[in-house]
Amino acid sequence: SQFADALAHYTEGLKLCATTTEKKFNNSAAKSKRKSAADENKHKGMITGKPTCREMLGAAVERVRSSMETLRLDQRIEADTKDPFFRMVAWLKEGGATFPELYMRRYRNDHRGVHALSDIDPQKEILYVPLKFIMTSEMAKSSSIGKSIAAAKVEVESSHTWLAAFLLSEKSRKQSSFFHPYISILPETFTTIPLFFKQDLLDELKGSFSLEKIDRRNEHLKKEFETIAAKVPEFKKFGHDAFVWARLVVITRIFGIVVDNVKTDGLVPYADMLNHKLPRDTAWAYQDQLKGFTINTCRPIKMGEEVFDSYGRKCNHRFFVNYGFALTENEDNEAVMTVRLQSTDPEASRKARIFQNLLVHPYHERGYQVPAKYEQKTRGLFGFLRLCKMNTKELMAFAGERKMIPQDADTLLENILPRTKRNELLVLEELKKAAQTSMSAFSTTIETDEKLLKNKEYKSLNHRNCIVMRLGEKKVLQWFIDLANRATRMLRYRSFLSFASEAKAIMHQDPEFDVYVEQVLEPLAIAESILL
Repeated sequence: SQFADALAHYTEGLKLCATTTEKKFNNSAAKSKRKSAADENKHKGMITGKPTCREMLGAAVERVRSSMETLRLDQRIEADTKDPFFRMVAWLKEGGATFPELYMRRYRNDHRGVHALSDIDPQKEILYVPLKFIMTSEMAKSSSIGKSIAAAKVEVESSHTWLAAFLLSEKSRKQSSFFHPYISILPETFTTIPLFFKQDLLDELKGSFSLEKIDRRNEHLKKEFETIAAKVPEFKKFGHDAFVWARLVVITRIFGIVVDNVKTDGLVPYADMLNHKLPRDTAWAYQDQLKGFTINTCRPIKMGEEVFDSYGRKCNHRFFVNYGFALTENEDNEAVMTVRLQSTDPEASRKARIFQNLLVHPYHERGYQVPAKYEQKTRGLFGFLRLCKMNTKELMAFAGERKMIPQDADTLLENILPRTKRNELLVLEELKKAAQTSMSAFSTTIETDEKLLKNKEYKSLNHRNCIVMRLGEKKVLQWFIDLANRATRMLRYRSFLSFASEAKAIMHQDPEFDVYVEQVLEPLAIAESILL
């Protein structure tokens, strides 16, 4: 529509050019040669109150140039007939898929995105992909390779394995596969996924719990492949490396959908090209009545603007390990702290028996992966520490309360309320020590990492993501250190009035800290003031 407007402007300019030229010819023959400069300008087409044809043509050209610059069509992927993306787009359109207001742009070889060809209103359908183009888990299970795995009675640990096996089977068929146009655009390698990082990059993650996640993922994939390969010869021929590739394709592109009331996973061509952003730009779903997958806009999108999907709210370790990127600002980041039941505690054996009876394992030491918030996971950490720091009197009181709390171990720990000011001060002290211990495992400080990112002092995108990953964890740990310091100050009150005064000075700077104050410190202060 932008180009059509520019063309109309151009056409109007041509008409004006012809009209003014004719007027100039007639007037010059009838009038004297001695005309004023103003009259001479009129002969040249300078008509009062209207732009000249030169100005109108210039405006039209500028609009076209501006639109071209906005769209950056020089980066458009599917415009090249030799590009696999062109063939995939043609394949989709021939089969009934529609996405007339979208196009794909490549920023570099391993990074691309979807953009808007025109201004798009909110609540508008911008993509439709018929079911026949979607690889689903049900399709995978009913395929030849799926039936072979099922017949071998292999316990598949991840549902993603079904799709991965089907993808490998279809890939081996090459051009005879209906899905060949889609498979041909899939990345050959995943250079940004940390499973393939060399030691120099892994060293940049020293202290990060993402290293353990990477090791676990590699072990899981190796075990999954070997288990199936031992019983299914046609699966074994694919090889371990190809299986890892297929699993990564699935995890980086999968959609959880419901087709005819059956919950399944699916690979949806073109829809899986959208990058991640929060808050979301779009909403997707499988529509039974349309027999296809649709994406609708949630807000107005301007011409040339990138169109994003949302991969959901996740800690950076999930984005990093699964997708190969990390968000600079992510309020859902988490860090790991290890807390212990001290063997020197006079009630250590009794508390250990309580943990054993509640099936809390390991009961002497636990690692908690928690966000910088006082929420479910964090309450479990505090509950464990509160139980560890109880004295004999508090333990006796807790024994009576246990009957009123569901006996699921994690639920019980999450529901252990602060006992006394003494108990909570010891909890905060232990929490601070645990956070400092985890922080000391890193080889760089928060300030160093922030400087590296600000000055772009990193060797590659992968190096940058390592810095962002470890920095996010350290900020979470620092939040717990700060919480312990501020809460300790508030609990040093001598009266409820002094507590209220301290709370007024400290609160309303961090909403997440305020939650802890409102749920823990205020009730504790009120209870103790009543007792006093």
